[in-house]
Amino acid sequence: MKRVFLAMVIALISMSAMAQSQGDKALGFNVSYGTDIKNVGVGVKGQYMFTENVRAEASFDYFFEKDDTNMWDINANFHYLVPVADKVRFYPLVGLGIVSFYDSLTDATVKLCLNAGGGIQYKLADDLAIGAEAKYQIINRHNQLVVGIGVALDL
Repeated sequence: MKRVFLAMVIALISMSAMAQSQGDKALGFNVSYGTDIKNVGVGVKGQYMFTENVRAEASFDYFFEKDDTNMWDINANFHYLVPVADKVRFYPLVGLGIVSFYDSLTDATVKLCLNAGGGIQYKLADDLAIGAEAKYQIINRHNQLVVGIGVALDL
């Protein structure tokens, strides 16, 4: 049974139906929810494929004001893409970010954060994908889970 499971895992990882090549780029946008700020945000992202399975992503998110507080973040994350079906890929992610909180009572607070999480994407067309992602941002006293949905267009 273990050998069958191992063979299935190897077959899934080696699938290339949605293969992307080194140097491929994508641009996208997303809608997110942050659990610390307890509000919705919007963002943009740029992606670059280093290999068929390793992708870097730079992103900027702005969370709307709530209770006189707003937040933005800039992130640099790495994804390891694992094909799980014909048009579906799962990815764990790790990265770093800069987060800024601002409220009307105090000055802006800027902090470094560590990102860890994962996501899934579905290819709608050769150059268009939709996805969902959850990442935990480890920030001094402001840790939060950020969940989001988005779309990316290959350039």
